[in-house]
Amino acid sequence: MAVFERCCCCSLRTGCLVFGTLGLVMALVNIGLEILEFVSYGLATEEELQFMEELTKVFLATSILSLLQSVVSITTYSLLIYGIHQAKYKLILPTLVWNPINVCIDIITIIFYSVLFDIDLHDLFLHIVIITTAVYALVSLLCWLYVFSHWRMVKVQVGAPEKLEL
Repeated sequence: MAVFERCCCCSLRTGCLVFGTLGLVMALVNIGLEILEFVSYGLATEEELQFMEELTKVFLATSILSLLQSVVSITTYSLLIYGIHQAKYKLILPTLVWNPINVCIDIITIIFYSVLFDIDLHDLFLHIVIITTAVYALVSLLCWLYVFSHWRMVKVQVGAPEKLEL
């Protein structure tokens, strides 16, 4: 049985399609932003790069990580949308695997930046980042539960086995 029968005020299928489409759009926008960031690195003068030598390496590394995350997200969200349209539960599965991994990478990156910049625990900025990250993680969990529910419904519809026989 599915965890959810409906997604907010629409069907579970529609909600998952909206989630997949928004995820796809956000990943495409992120790729555009990362390309702009790479261009800005290329336009920086030698003095600017030397001034922030170590920091530039960190930003460059996290930009590459973010770019890779976006490429994987585009792939998984595309499979999600196609899998929902074609009622193929195996194409929905990559999103169920990637979404928690993606959230964990984002949380680790935020923790890394907090440690790197030595942000004080009483700093308002850190509290805003923590609250935003918590909301992001909860919304991602909710979306994951919606996709999981739809995945289970599709499995039942196509008559897939509930468990693998050994």
